Amino acid sequence: MTATGATRAAAVGPDPASELKEFLGELIETQCRLVGAIAGAVFLLGGGARAGGLMAQYNAPGTRPINLEKVGPRLEKIIEAACRAGRGAGSGVGGPAGVVDVLRVPGEGALYGDEPAHPVLAAPLVAAGRVEGCALVILPESRTGKAPADAEDGLVRVGLAAARFETYLWREHAVAESQQKALLRQTLELLDASQQGASAKAMGGLLCHELARRFGCTRVSIGLIGRGDRLRVVAVSGTEQLKKASAAAEALEAAMEECAAQDVEVLFPQGDSPEPADRRVTRAHDGLSKKFGPSAIVSLPLRVEGDLVGVVVLEREAADPFPTGSLPLLRLVAEFIGPSLWTRRLADRGIVAVTRDQCRRLGAAVVGPRHTGAKLAALALLLAVLAAALVPIPSRVVSEATIEAEARRTITPPFAGYLDEVLVRPGDVVGRGDVLARMDVRAIELDRDEALARRQAMRTERDNAMARGEMEKVRAADAQIAEIDARLRLLETRLGLATLTAPIDGRVSLGDQRDMVGSRIEATQPLFEIITEDRVVVLMVDERDITRVREGQAGWIAPRARPDQRASIAVVRINPVAQTEDRANVYRVEAEVQGEPPDWLRPGATAVARLEDGTTTPMALFLRPIVDRFRLSWWW
Repeated sequence: MTATGATRAAAVGPDPASELKEFLGELIETQCRLVGAIAGAVFLLGGGARAGGLMAQYNAPGTRPINLEKVGPRLEKIIEAACRAGRGAGSGVGGPAGVVDVLRVPGEGALYGDEPAHPVLAAPLVAAGRVEGCALVILPESRTGKAPADAEDGLVRVGLAAARFETYLWREHAVAESQQKALLRQTLELLDASQQGASAKAMGGLLCHELARRFGCTRVSIGLIGRGDRLRVVAVSGTEQLKKASAAAEALEAAMEECAAQDVEVLFPQGDSPEPADRRVTRAHDGLSKKFGPSAIVSLPLRVEGDLVGVVVLEREAADPFPTGSLPLLRLVAEFIGPSLWTRRLADRGIVAVTRDQCRRLGAAVVGPRHTGAKLAALALLLAVLAAALVPIPSRVVSEATIEAEARRTITPPFAGYLDEVLVRPGDVVGRGDVLARMDVRAIELDRDEALARRQAMRTERDNAMARGEMEKVRAADAQIAEIDARLRLLETRLGLATLTAPIDGRVSLGDQRDMVGSRIEATQPLFEIITEDRVVVLMVDERDITRVREGQAGWIAPRARPDQRASIAVVRINPVAQTEDRANVYRVEAEVQGEPPDWLRPGATAVARLEDGTTTPMALFLRPIVDRFRLSWWW
């Protein structure tokens, strides 16, 4: 066999899944013939990347096929029993390696209980002491409804034939190892041939020639990253020099850039319906094929420690495309030749790069005889420590801040009822006494009219009782009139409160109640919130820094929404009691804005506040929390 043929044979190989199904089909056919069975099936257990289930089925010629779906639950129990028997045999527990059972198969016109009874022999498929599945054979119908006397002997023959399964797996393992060794041998031979090049360019040419010869390619090209992180063609098989401005070079570099952009191997053509994970962008490859083909192309990235340094492009005749099975070998080749070619290119650097490195060595020799870099690093570190310990910097207390209105009022309904009219919306400016909304008073007015009518009726009853001299009724009527008068005063009070007015001058911040008109509202339901135009800055200072805060202390805040803006503040009030916020103890500190408040100073906005606290040094600033933690942990 030629080198090209050997490479293709090692790369392509058969499909393991189809080979396994074909072997299992032959195995179950052999087992059925050994015991004179009319049907059989092989079931594998799922696990890892393998899907379980029915893998092969056999029906003896001249017999009616048995529908296994109709007896599925019964088959599952037989398979589970056979697998348990196989595990018991493998663990040293006595008993046959399999089970003998009877399976009743429903047929046309058969009554319940009169179905044909078929003896079943089930033998586990064991590999390396592990049960991988079960081979099940169905014998001809038993007139007695029981397994024949020689069923145990048949089970032994079926079990012996099932032992071929483990032999098959070991053979496939050996074949896979031999294929891997062939791939590695081909890669090492290719690298050995390329090492004869005296430079990176010569090495690339040898690699292109060997790849074209071994893989039957019409052309192989290698491109490496050059100036400006652009891929440039450095070697092409069959030619000593390729013009950089030629159409072939431009088409090859476009295909290489397309592969590098996707950072994965690209196979063209991709096939009729590639898997979604295998689909690639192939516009540049298509253009290369049309201009200099038609041809089949595969491009592979070259990497060094995970970084892409180049691309290799292999081209074949369109009638001889690259099979999918060849990609593992090509990928392995690319992983090896990438570092080798890039290392050789570094060794071929120009005089400028070499001069730069030599100047660095000369500088090290001038400064000191040995370990100059370490000495310079230590000197820089010492200077940095001295600067951190001696250079003063401003000391500031940093905390989170929130902008709040100086005063706010929440307006609630005076009584439970229905909202009749809303006159304001959030953002409207209102003055003290301005009408905000009105309650629906029709029900109250009706109650008032009813109370007035009742009062008049009671007065008439009282006057009649007084005329008759019935003083008890007069006193009872007076009491009811007093009760009605109290009710009338309550209704009049509610009528007076039905109009909601602003208690302070300010702006409506909350309460767009237009959708609530005509709806029932409760007396505890907030309707509007009015805030004043004056602002106060609330700082939440950590308990470790509160001792550094005092009234009148100056500072500034920067809003999170506009970090480029600042506003000067001064502390006016410190809450003496700490409160818990985000699992930390903080103190509420109020500060006022100095000068005209900026337009971005709106209630609810968050900011970062810094209060001036003299000066410190970078080292003290860095070590302060560490020292405090040490004191808390080791005090006595």
